[in-house]
Parts: sequence; structure tokens; C-alpha cells
Amino acid sequence: MKHVIALLACAALIAPALAEDVKDSFKKIEKGTGQLFQGMGQEIKKATDSASKGGKKDEKKSAKNKEQRK
Repeated sequence: MKHVIALLACAALIAPALAEDVKDSFKKIEKGTGQLFQGMGQEIKKATDSASKGGKKDEKKSAKNKEQRK
């Protein structure tokens, strides 16, 4: 019976500390995930910007090549 009481007392003391750790862990995960998605969004924006600029350069080159052929 003493072991059960001791176990319950330890659980009562440890539970709030564990809950606080879990709460902090979720906050860190949430922050990290937000930064990950923000970084992914920036990289996608860079890729689309460079792809659109690259397409414009190709159009200019093809227009120059057509003029040179004439």
C-alpha cells in the first residue's frame, strides 16, 4: 500500500513538470514548422521569379535570332 501512495505522490509532483515540457515542445514544433513553411514559400517565390525571368530572356534571344537571320 505504501508503494501505491508513493507512486501517486511522485506522479502528482512529476505531472505538472511533464505537462510544461510537452507544452514547450509543442510551441517549439509550431514555431519551427512555421519557419519551415515560410522558407519554402520564399524558395518557391524565388524559383518562379527566376523561371519567369528566364522565359523572358529566352523570348528576347529568339527575337534577336530571328532578326539576325533576316
